[in-house]
Amino acid sequence: MEPFIKLPESKEEKSDHWMSSRYTIQSKEEDGSLYLSNTYSGAFINVPPKHVTSVKNILKNGYDGELEGLPKILAHRGFIVKETTNELFRARMLHEIAGRKNDTLQLIFLVTEQCNFRCTYCYEKFEKGKMTKEVRESIKKYVRNKARFLKYLNIHWFGGEPLIAMDVIEELSLEFKKVCEEFDITYTASVTTNGYNLSPTNVKKLIEYNVSYFQVTVDGDHEHHDRTRHLAGGQSTFEKIWKNLLAMKETNEKFLCRIRVNFLKENLPDVPNFIDKIKENFSEDDRFAVNFFPVGQWGGPNDEELNVLTERDATKSALSLCDLAVDKGLNNVLDDILKPGGYVCYAAKPNSFVIGSDGMIYKCTVALYNEKNHIGTLQPDGTMDLDMDKFALWVMNDEGEDPGCQKCFFRPSCQGSACPLVRIETGEAPCPPEKKYIKQVVRVVGREKKRQLEKSKVKS
Repeated sequence: MEPFIKLPESKEEKSDHWMSSRYTIQSKEEDGSLYLSNTYSGAFINVPPKHVTSVKNILKNGYDGELEGLPKILAHRGFIVKETTNELFRARMLHEIAGRKNDTLQLIFLVTEQCNFRCTYCYEKFEKGKMTKEVRESIKKYVRNKARFLKYLNIHWFGGEPLIAMDVIEELSLEFKKVCEEFDITYTASVTTNGYNLSPTNVKKLIEYNVSYFQVTVDGDHEHHDRTRHLAGGQSTFEKIWKNLLAMKETNEKFLCRIRVNFLKENLPDVPNFIDKIKENFSEDDRFAVNFFPVGQWGGPNDEELNVLTERDATKSALSLCDLAVDKGLNNVLDDILKPGGYVCYAAKPNSFVIGSDGMIYKCTVALYNEKNHIGTLQPDGTMDLDMDKFALWVMNDEGEDPGCQKCFFRPSCQGSACPLVRIETGEAPCPPEKKYIKQVVRVVGREKKRQLEKSKVKS
């Protein structure tokens, strides 16, 4: 639970007045301990019950004097700051510097815009096919042109269903690895897949191509999953996906696989039973994590027929399921949203682009048919012809001018960019839905960290 950003220790601490950081979040645990999280420093600690009263007193009333003991711990992790600290300026600086790195490039590829599934809540139209040879050559030129400026290249394989275009993934991966080795660039990759073609052979290939992160959606056990995530011909898919996940577990490869469970009102009551199934098979393997995502009306042809939950009920249900999963010994991915920039949408980042199979450039993978999301095209010479006015809609967000964002405890995490699409369509910066239940988020994260710490002690 060390801080994401370590604050430097000075040899001589001055006798200043220290006060609670505006970005410090407190959440009390049932055993009387206290979790502290700070969205600017990224620090997260668990305060034992015997120290809670003292810590809460410091956070409430401030502290004067030399830093030692508890005050020193709180100060060096950013939970308390000097009274003269301009935290609003620091948050703005975080946005300007950390959020706009020119040495980092993220590319999300729709390697094919076809899919072997027809999920009931899908928003894609499947009008385009596999990425053309011309587009692939343009991508290679683009990455090579950018390479001399880069330290980090992150690739995400998307679709459609990317694994029905493994040849495209292989061709581009080999080129990216070659360029990154030549220019000493750190290369990472991830994939979002329905898991149907996630065979042991494909898993091995993907890992060889630097894919270290997998996301596979399984909507509960076969009864519910096969109802919402079936093949284009209506055939079931659960058993094959589950078999592929179990085969992944049997390998010695290093990866993180997130099992995403989408839920509607229909399958929500049975998700706890499915958590037991995941626990039985994956709780002892730290390479697997689980999260829960409410289905929304995302623009698909079946939107009116979907029995979706309200945002309030959806968020509360997702957090309750995360809490249950952690209690069952499973990993989750909630802790990222408590870190600096952890809730900034990829579409809001100037160095992130989605490239379609025909060379069209987008910012968002959801609003594929929104004209404001068609920000340009990839040219044969490897350059991007961008509509800068459309591009600016997605990336030009100054949360420092928004009165709601300006003093918000969540500002360093979301920076007013939780969903630029909502801001574009409504004119208002949307708050992350978890913000209203932030104490519960902190408790879930704290419980997981406690369990991981206890597990590591047992192993050692």
